Amino acid sequence: MTAGGTPAVGGPALALVHTDLSMLVTALWFEIDHGDGSAASGFFTADAELTFSRRTFRGTDEINGVYGDRAARGPRVSRHLMSNFHVLRHETDLVEAVSALVLYAQDGEPPIPTTVPVLVADVFDRFVRAGEPDGEARRWLIASRRIENRFLMPGDVLAVPTE
Repeated sequence: MTAGGTPAVGGPALALVHTDLSMLVTALWFEIDHGDGSAASGFFTADAELTFSRRTFRGTDEINGVYGDRAARGPRVSRHLMSNFHVLRHETDLVEAVSALVLYAQDGEPPIPTTVPVLVADVFDRFVRAGEPDGEARRWLIASRRIENRFLMPGDVLAVPTE
């Protein structure tokens, strides 16, 4: 607490939120890498927006479609490496954060002969706490995710539509 009796910026509450949300993000990337994204929409609100470059998908049906289309192309090896998770805005039921994403990916079966990432990006997430305060357990979900490419390997085709 500050001298005026208001909560200090940061502190234990923010540390818990930071931990909860970074765990949520890494669980989503794990699902995409190890489960073909078939359960990825469960990490999003029903009306969430997921944006890759200039292409936006709205709602869990469209998000399911993105990962369903990717899985229908056949085997793919991917590893989404998330770091530098930073909370930009923190309110009781809303958090905005940014993280860095490094992606190694290629179609086929492992092991894949690759040595460089196909993508380095900033990921901007807006999280909301879902559920009723007196009802179901409240949990964080992604309401909006925007992936902004910073580096792409020339000639690589990403597994999700970007245009």
